Amino acid sequence: MALAGIIDTLEEQTKLYEQLLHSAKEKTPVLVRNDVDSLNTILQQERKLLVRADELEKTRLAHTYRYFHEIGYKSRLHNLTELIRSVYQPQDKQALIGKQQELSGMLKELQQINELNQQLIAQSLAFINYSIDLVVEDPAEDVTYQHPHNKPGGSGRTGIFDTRA
Repeated sequence: MALAGIIDTLEEQTKLYEQLLHSAKEKTPVLVRNDVDSLNTILQQERKLLVRADELEKTRLAHTYRYFHEIGYKSRLHNLTELIRSVYQPQDKQALIGKQQELSGMLKELQQINELNQQLIAQSLAFINYSIDLVVEDPAEDVTYQHPHNKPGGSGRTGIFDTRA
């Protein structure tokens, strides 16, 4: 029966999202330490997990479609909520509700951790841009020669390096 395949797929998705959650939690201290090599390793692992997550979602949708077809239920959504509404066996319904709640909780936590990681990356980029602005002079400044007496307010250089050299 397709319902058993759905429950098995949901179990695999739960395990996969646990791995993604662990990976996201590992990424936070790596971002704080600015450890690029470790970050690249984690990102490669996440890419593989995301490919697998996409495959599992397609499998779950295929099983759900097959289940709806078997019971003669017409639905265009094929989501977990719609599936739970169509199941009449109490043990199957409870298993699906439990998996839905577990996956939902994991996805919310994953979203929060990813938002934190995005903020850390944004702060890191802002610091890098600020550091570059301190070192390099303003690119909007005129690059042609001007007589030093015609320049307003002193040298006008804002950085350590002269980019015109």
